[in-house]
Amino acid sequence: MGKKTGIALGVIGFVLVVVAIVWWVVLGPVLTKLPDDINSPMDFEGNLTYYVDPATKQALPSGQEIVLPLKVSRVFSSIPNLYTSDVAVCEDRVASTVAGQERPAQITQYAFDRKTRKCVQSDQNWAYSPNILLPDRLGHYGPLFSRSLKVGDTQSTFFSDVNKAFDLKVVEKIKNYNGLGITVLKVDSARPATEYHPAVAQALLGGQGLPLELTFDQLSAQLKAKGLDLEALMAALATVATPEDMQVLLAMTQEPVKLIYKQESKDVVYIEQKTGATIDATFDRTTLMQVDTSGLLQAFAVVGKYAADPTIGAAIAPVLQAAGGLTNAEPTKVYNQNMSIIGSSRSSLAASAEKKISTLCWVELWVPLIVLLVGLIVLLLGGYLLLKVRRRYE
Repeated sequence: MGKKTGIALGVIGFVLVVVAIVWWVVLGPVLTKLPDDINSPMDFEGNLTYYVDPATKQALPSGQEIVLPLKVSRVFSSIPNLYTSDVAVCEDRVASTVAGQERPAQITQYAFDRKTRKCVQSDQNWAYSPNILLPDRLGHYGPLFSRSLKVGDTQSTFFSDVNKAFDLKVVEKIKNYNGLGITVLKVDSARPATEYHPAVAQALLGGQGLPLELTFDQLSAQLKAKGLDLEALMAALATVATPEDMQVLLAMTQEPVKLIYKQESKDVVYIEQKTGATIDATFDRTTLMQVDTSGLLQAFAVVGKYAADPTIGAAIAPVLQAAGGLTNAEPTKVYNQNMSIIGSSRSSLAASAEKKISTLCWVELWVPLIVLLVGLIVLLLGGYLLLKVRRRYE
């Protein structure tokens, strides 16, 4: 009887040890992949600052910018019916209220690898409209952070507005963040000025009424206000320029001048160190604009041919100087959004992260550890019984 019991206990103990190892290696990662019930709301408050009058589209004098209160409700959630065993599809819905006026929600969608949290190839990767697909997200992180980050690490994170990934760096570890009882990692998410994705510019900026191009007449009026009269120059050139050159110049006046919009940020994000969950964030993003001067430079090259002409040479010199200034001009600010997660949302996000930490500890550590210890105890007990039986018959 003792021998059979010892063998049975040995087998059970061995099986439990194997189960513990399999749990750690295989089941743990499966059980901790992105769930299909994600629902992470967060509320922001801050300001929206206009450097260009939204009504007239004219630049505002320094010190006379329009500053409006801004409230933003953001909900990051799963779309369960689009999930597969390996891919999670999530929606990032952002609704803004500016000076009490609600604006239409902006929706961006992501397809993630459920284990790594990186974006995968999918038609579900889009921004603002299902027609604006962003295949370049592949292999980069989106709004979700890795669970394995530590101070000094970087994470390649994709930003939809500019259709580009940037390395965000973990710069600090903060214990008991804001008295919430959790440890967070501070992530420097600042980005240099980068051109908007053309389709996003059309949907996001064009949707706000911002012009994406200027006619020659509009550009001429702006330059005339700065002392540069292009119409008078064209009239003067008509008296001395060759027909071929005038034809080139006149053709260029019929082409619209593209406006290039860029976005820069000084964002800072705070994530819980074990789960990678966002606990706090300040988004400080500025949209800038500059004139695409590539077509103008061709025109000014033609004009420069007549700089030595005794009739109009004196008028051309300041034009060429202004052209150089226009080419080297820094982008001008259009608007800035500066907002931070409010206290109640921070507390809610921290509480949610604590629950996830507890679940992860059980799934990744305690359950397999308990199974392993029980397996070892049972295995040792079986071995002890077998040894005892053997000694009895010696």
